[in-house]
Amino acid sequence: MKKLKIAGYILSGVQLVLSVLVIYMAMSTKFVPFAYGLIGSLILVALVALNVFLATKESKKTRIAGIITSSVLIIILAIASYYLYVTNKAIDDVTGVKTEIEEINVYVAKEDEVSSINEAVEKNYVFGLCLTDDQSHIYETIKEIQNDTGSTLQTKDYETIFDLVKGFEAGEIQSFITNAGNLLALDSSEDYKDYSTKVKIIMENTIEEEIEEKQESKIDDDHFCMYFSGIDTFGSVTVKSRSDVNIIGVINNETKQVLLISTPRDYYVELSTSNGKKDKLTHAGIYGIDASMDTLEKLYDVQLSHYVRLNFSGFQDIIDQLGGIDVNSEYAFTSVTAEGTYSFSKGVNHLNGAQALGYARARYAFKDGDRQRGRNQMQLIKATIEKLESSDMLKNYSNVMDQMEGSFQTDMSKDEVGYLVKSTLENGDWEVLTYSVGGDDATKVCYSLGTEAYVMIPNQDDINYANELIDRVLGNEDVTQDEINTYIETKDSEDLIDEESVQLDEELEDSTED
Repeated sequence: MKKLKIAGYILSGVQLVLSVLVIYMAMSTKFVPFAYGLIGSLILVALVALNVFLATKESKKTRIAGIITSSVLIIILAIASYYLYVTNKAIDDVTGVKTEIEEINVYVAKEDEVSSINEAVEKNYVFGLCLTDDQSHIYETIKEIQNDTGSTLQTKDYETIFDLVKGFEAGEIQSFITNAGNLLALDSSEDYKDYSTKVKIIMENTIEEEIEEKQESKIDDDHFCMYFSGIDTFGSVTVKSRSDVNIIGVINNETKQVLLISTPRDYYVELSTSNGKKDKLTHAGIYGIDASMDTLEKLYDVQLSHYVRLNFSGFQDIIDQLGGIDVNSEYAFTSVTAEGTYSFSKGVNHLNGAQALGYARARYAFKDGDRQRGRNQMQLIKATIEKLESSDMLKNYSNVMDQMEGSFQTDMSKDEVGYLVKSTLENGDWEVLTYSVGGDDATKVCYSLGTEAYVMIPNQDDINYANELIDRVLGNEDVTQDEINTYIETKDSEDLIDEESVQLDEELEDSTED
């Protein structure tokens, strides 16, 4: 009996320590409302007191019952501590990120026998430089090469990546130094499609820099707009790269509404870094996430207070860990990617990670092209969030959290994210509304390429309606998805009538000439 009493006290002590640890770690997430934490603390303290009380009873059965109860609670608390540790680590890693990485590479022809920068310098190669690159990072790379080799590099400047590659093909230079994103952008052009497969890297220089903070008025934590940037690469989510997903999130924490506005990647707009010249919106990402934000702010006349970076390739692993997601497709279509061919039916589709990535990438299968791709990507984000909120999340929790670190980052602080989560726990779930702007297909000269490429000319009516929705959501006005869908259907019908009228006019003109 004495041993049972001592065992009961020891286990109660361990239970108390773990209870304090669990409460501390739960509150450290910043996600738990104070009232919930207080109630949880009182319950855990009461359970410790109960087991101490059972240990003092003279009945052998009572003491054994107390030991069993305490042992079970210790196991539960230990598991809870582990999950809270994983959660805290993931939150710390993905929040408050205010740096990004630029990859400056040195390239030579794929068949070139040179395999290192030292060999290229020894052979007196002339290195081409692109003036649209961040020149401070280019010269930082050159300085590093010169310090390592003890030689002065011969260089030749070109206005654009298109001019540089033309010079490279003509033999004016034997190598070139540029941002890795420039090569990816060139890959999509007609003249140099998939050009990155024809060259090889002989030196990589990774430069980390602080993202310049904007001087702005105090952010309203309950009403603000943020930028969701989705990069479609298999590299780090912090790397400067084309942004294939460009979504403005309009947050109203009072009405619990989130409006997601998708802007096509090929929207032909003035970049904040292009001195008034126009380019595809996706190319703004090459110059940093702040360039993408500034460009969208000018397009929509809106202030973007925060950003979230998503790596859709990283999402592939998260979706697999969750056991797949369910997406309701508007159309039956097929998506052809480098990784495979995927077919989707109209209605609900259960997608694994690879299929979800194919779903997110498809655009040529739709009449609306990028506009429909934007809708599909917003569907994937919503479906993934819903799955993360389900019980399936617990089945592979730690692996999901690990994958989250590599595919999601935000400059929002832990406290700012926690404020929204606590508000959700206290006041209910969010209603997510979606809208995507459109435009007309065209071929125009792009600033970052220096040559013509496919672009989408913005539809000003769509921009105006998006601005109207932003103002209404931020102003606590009632907005419904049905209302947005009705506007889209009405506008599409009007556009169809306009197209038919133009076609009839052309036919009438042809018949008159005949």
